Amino acid sequence: MDTVKTAIKAAEMGYLIFSTLHTTDCAKTINRILDVFPAHQQQQVRFQLASSLKAVISMRLLQRADGKSRIPAMEIMVQTSTVSGYIEDAKKTGNIKDIIEAGRTQYGMQSFDQHLTELYRGGEISLETAVQSSSSPADFQRSLQFE
Repeated sequence: MDTVKTAIKAAEMGYLIFSTLHTTDCAKTINRILDVFPAHQQQQVRFQLASSLKAVISMRLLQRADGKSRIPAMEIMVQTSTVSGYIEDAKKTGNIKDIIEAGRTQYGMQSFDQHLTELYRGGEISLETAVQSSSSPADFQRSLQFE
């Protein structure tokens, strides 16, 4: 908790902070940071994160289609006023993925599934790898049919 507090305070003071956490996506990263704190402090930390967090990048290394190496699949969340609002509101934090998907063109954000689709369509990864790595395999396969 002390390390996270120090990082948040430094970010609030204008320092550029890079950190790593073992989480599976951007929303879980935010929740993981919050879970470090006792319940009575979490709302204050939400406000601090909403105002100081600039971006979250989550990455999974996947087997390339040729089987010879790996390629990163990334979810990218950039701070916007809407993202900040979703961080501040505990009921909305789990739905950040929707904001990420909607912000692809305007803000350069992307969900894992959007990037998986791009990697699959570009021949970088197999369909099997894309489906297994997706957030929701059934939804992912259905989305491929409509693109």
